Amino acid sequence: MEVHIVDAEMGFPRTTGDHIRVLTVPDPKDSRKIITNVLCRYVVSGVEVSFRKNPHDADESFEDALNWAKSFARVHNIDDVYAANLASG
Repeated sequence: MEVHIVDAEMGFPRTTGDHIRVLTVPDPKDSRKIITNVLCRYVVSGVEVSFRKNPHDADESFEDALNWAKSFARVHNIDDVYAANLASG
């Protein structure tokens, strides 16, 4: 499993393989808060599984989300985790 830190200017790569994306951005309604999205996409027994972890959790830190993504990737044999922290200033 590899973790790829994504450059904000380049954006996330277009990938068709199994992957997890972690994205943290400032909350547009409250600059003191952040919004972290974790998007998972992988294939199990020929069926694509795609879901967003905690889509309404605005307070999960980038580090916590990335650690969860790495752990999930190891368990499910997902090779790539892409991560971008756009709230880090």
